[in-house]
This record gives sequence, C-alpha cells and structure tokens, in this order.
Amino acid sequence: MGLRDDALCLGLSDPTPLPQLAHRLEDTAEGDIVEFSPAAQAIAARIGERITARGGAAIIADYGDWRSLGDTLQAVRGHEFTDPLANPGGADLTAHVDFEALARAALPCAASRLTPQGVFLERLGITRRAQVLAQGLTGAALEAHVAAHRRLTHPSEMGTLFKVMALFPAGAAPPPGLDA
Repeated sequence: MGLRDDALCLGLSDPTPLPQLAHRLEDTAEGDIVEFSPAAQAIAARIGERITARGGAAIIADYGDWRSLGDTLQAVRGHEFTDPLANPGGADLTAHVDFEALARAALPCAASRLTPQGVFLERLGITRRAQVLAQGLTGAALEAHVAAHRRLTHPSEMGTLFKVMALFPAGAAPPPGLDA
C-alpha cells in the first residue's frame, strides 16, 4: 500500500516466498491472487486447541470457499460497494474465507465438509420452522417472513454464497446438518 497523487493505492512488492502459501503452488498459476489471513488462522488454531482439550464443536458460517482464489477484498459503505481504500475507517472491509486454511490451522481437530448455508439450514429444519412461525402472519409481516427465509436459503441469495463448516474432535461425528 502506498500513496499516489495524495490518495491511498495498492502496489506490488518484490516477490517473496510465503511458507503459509506453499501448499497453494499446485493449484495456482503465475499472476493468480491468493489471500491469507494470519489472524483467522491463529483464531482457528486456538479453537482447535480448545476443542481437542475439552471437546465441543465450532460452526463457522461465512462466504468463501474451500480454497479461495482471486482478489476478494471488498468494502461496503451505506449498503453499497465502494473502493476499499477510499474511506479508511468509514467502510466495512471483508474478504472471502479460505475454509481450507481454517481447517488446516485447527488440526488435529476434524473438519466437516463445506456445506452451502441453504442446505445446512434445510437439514436442520428451517422450512418446517418457518412454516410454523408463519401461521398467523398476514400481509406485510408474512411477506417479510417469506423474504427472510428465501434470503437465507435460496441458491440465488445467501443459500449458496454462504458456506458452513464445523470443527470437532477427531473421531467424533460432525454436528447435525453437516457431513464428515
């Protein structure tokens, strides 16, 4: 990062080997962008340590993929996408989660298969629950309820954009709604 014409800008550094990304050399080409988050990996490692020592499980839901590839850095301000460098501190910054990196960092915990959020919620019974909650709703309240269910589960909305993964003790079954 640097300045150009008194504005923040991204720049390139000299090539530097990063041991954290050595395993990604097999599925990337010259010029590909692979992001990594040392902070997220450190948190996943701590969660893995606690689960290994005390049991339990962690369910992680966010947007991303098993192996993220490409520039996923985004900024949102006032519900609109904006330049991530245009208003430091005034926009929400986000990036896709690399679920594989979290699973690797949490070893020796087991990790479930990555599951689309809509599939996960359907396995847990969201549609039946939504139907029960919808009884007695009418008009705008019913429309909002149906829209919220759709937003969470439909493939064209958050249903496939968001993914779910669990970390759990090695040898144990994954939490409900998820596969090993």
